[in-house]
Amino acid sequence: MKPSLVLATSLLACALSHAQPAPAAGDTWSNVPPASDDRFTNPKSKLYAGPNGWHNFGEVRAEVANAAKSRYAFKTGLNYLSTPKAFVFATNSQTQLVEVDFGTDRPAPGAYEVAAKPDPAQKKVRVSLVDASGGKLLGWQSGDKAGTVAVSKVNGYLYFTARNLRLAPVGMSNTGDLKQPMSLGFEGAVAPE
Repeated sequence: MKPSLVLATSLLACALSHAQPAPAAGDTWSNVPPASDDRFTNPKSKLYAGPNGWHNFGEVRAEVANAAKSRYAFKTGLNYLSTPKAFVFATNSQTQLVEVDFGTDRPAPGAYEVAAKPDPAQKKVRVSLVDASGGKLLGWQSGDKAGTVAVSKVNGYLYFTARNLRLAPVGMSNTGDLKQPMSLGFEGAVAPE
C-alpha cells in the first residue's frame, strides 16, 4: 500500500511540474486551449505549440478613441514576411493587418519601446495597423514612447505580447471620426525555423 501511494504522489508531482503556467490574473487573452505535447510518448515529434497554445498564430484587439468606439478584434496567422521585413498579423482576407517591425527577423528577448522607427540595437519597435476592408485605406502607426512590446523565447518560439499601445492615425481615409488615436494590443507566437 505504501509503495503505491509514493508512486502516485511522484506521478502527480511530475505531472504538475510539466503543466503550463497559469495566465495572469485578469488577463482574458489567455483563452487558447493548450496544444497536446506528446514528447514523452513520441520523443521524435516536435512540440506542437508555443506559449499559450499559439503556433504561427495570434490575437489582435484594438479600439479607436472616437465616439463610436470602433473596435478591431481578430485571431489570425502570425508570420515573418521578408518583403516588409516585419512580423505580420493578417486576417484571412488580408484586408486588416498589424505589422510589428523590430528591424530584424530575430529580435532578442526583452522589452522593446514602441517608436516611430525600429532599431534593434536600442530595442525599439515600430507597430502599425492597416484596414482596407471597407473599401477605404485606414491606418494607424506608432510614434515615440507609445508603449512596450515584450518578446520572450519559449520552447524555441518567439512570443510577442503588447497591451494598450498608442497609435496615431496616418491613413489616407482617416478623416472625421476616424482621425483619432487607437489603443492596440496583441499576442502570439512564431514557430522556430
